Amino acid sequence: MLPDLSSLSVKELLQLEAGVVSELRSRSLVRTNNKPLGDIAEQIVLAARGGFLEPNSTRSHDITDSEGRRIQVKAMGGRSAGRSGQFSPFRSFDFDTAVFLIFEASTFNLLLAREVAASDVKAVAPYSAHTNGRAPTLRRIENLGTDVSPEMRSAYESLDGNVW
Repeated sequence: MLPDLSSLSVKELLQLEAGVVSELRSRSLVRTNNKPLGDIAEQIVLAARGGFLEPNSTRSHDITDSEGRRIQVKAMGGRSAGRSGQFSPFRSFDFDTAVFLIFEASTFNLLLAREVAASDVKAVAPYSAHTNGRAPTLRRIENLGTDVSPEMRSAYESLDGNVW
């Protein structure tokens, strides 16, 4: 019998999911650590800023906020690579700002959130022909833009009151 997951917080669900993926990897059943963290990050920014979530096929941004700004959301779980860990690549820059959310790997506490102008992201993220995009590292963005950690932590905590 599976446990009732409905009483778990979003953070607890992420912790459980990370444990399941880790066990599946140890059994050589999966090869990656793909996680729902990106989708949760989008919900955090949406809760903080309002507006609406764009359809998955929308190029270059994830959210249009209540003031019409186009926001790209990038998330990273803490990993052994530390500050040299890369975010997923940007393949276009038709957005106003990017919000980067960095989570601790095992607890999924939100460690840092930075909001960075598109032009600043483009300036610090080297182009890679392999990914046909620009993938900034945590080291390159951690001091850019504005620290929005308190706002995003509050929004993260509010997700547990939402019914999906």
